Amino acid sequence: MHPVHHPPVPSVIPIHEELREGCKIDVHGKVLHGHHKNFSVELLSGPHIVLHINFRFHHEHTVVMNSFSHGSWGPEVRHHNPLHHDKHFHLHIHVQHSHYDIDCNGHRLASFHHRFPAATVQALGLKGEVHVEKVNFEGFHFHRDWNAPMNYGHGGFIGYGTSTYAGPTVQITPGYNAYQ
Repeated sequence: MHPVHHPPVPSVIPIHEELREGCKIDVHGKVLHGHHKNFSVELLSGPHIVLHINFRFHHEHTVVMNSFSHGSWGPEVRHHNPLHHDKHFHLHIHVQHSHYDIDCNGHRLASFHHRFPAATVQALGLKGEVHVEKVNFEGFHFHRDWNAPMNYGHGGFIGYGTSTYAGPTVQITPGYNAYQ
């Protein structure tokens, strides 16, 4: 188990090992009553949002789940939002073979089918009007130091300190011939 206590919001928490079937991510926090009136928990992979869970509190009071790839959102999946302002919550994401089981406060909220392989996930993103007390990662091998800096191979995630995705750069030495 690897806990992260009181991460700032917005923030990106690196996932240092492959997300696979059986892995669990728990987010414990408190909904804040703020200007944006929503918050998101996201599984990130480079310029893609593998899983977007958006708790909305204005007009519709829904939870919207989606994914974002190559500049486009996929079809939304909507569910009733069980959370209320100024209340504590426990969001549980359990990786299954073909989908994510998503529970909120001990009750099944939804199952979201994989649109990308879970193994591509590099980080957990947190943003919006929420105070996160703890994030817990379970079911990983923990063969790496999860407190070490993480090199994603790119400059950051859109919406978390960067306005665009900066992919990895490769320098090719002129005159290099792999067949010599």
